[in-house]
Amino acid sequence: MGVAMSQDGEADGFDDGYLVQRAQEGYLDAYAELVNRHSLLAYRVALRILGHHQDAEDVAQDALVTAWQQLPQYRGESSFSTWLYRIVTRRALNWISRDRRRGSADVLPERAEVSAPADVAVERNETVDAVTAAIQALPPAQRVVVVLHHLEGLSYADVATITASSVPAVRSQLYRARRALGSALAEWR
Repeated sequence: MGVAMSQDGEADGFDDGYLVQRAQEGYLDAYAELVNRHSLLAYRVALRILGHHQDAEDVAQDALVTAWQQLPQYRGESSFSTWLYRIVTRRALNWISRDRRRGSADVLPERAEVSAPADVAVERNETVDAVTAAIQALPPAQRVVVVLHHLEGLSYADVATITASSVPAVRSQLYRARRALGSALAEWR
């Protein structure tokens, strides 16, 4: 028996834990629902770490395939999303270490609305571009903690779990990253 889906395509109130259990039992529709729920998260994190749309798509897809392959080893010690963050982060860092082509992209997806006055929209977009460039210029370890903590809103403990480090190490990386960002963005204050 598969996962019951409602008319809007959502699994009928099932939490991730139940879907993971069903997927581990071989129900592909349960994993398909997990992918549906979390593929945007995977892409967004990859994009914010890598800064290039195509690379982020490749890393997100690779991470979702890897999650499927490693699902039998998933023990539920953390939430599925935390586990997936970890896979995406590792894949993105591996991508960077292979010195793949990196281009510019928006780390912060919200840009000025078209209805805003032209000068406000231009200034907002320039600010977003400056922040994006500053984050992309950070060393990978600092970039990851900034993305996970500040842009994804994860706690220090969650970031430590995802990066396989300690909370003090995460705080230290964030401190260094904030100082570097402050220097790089001094003209925007």
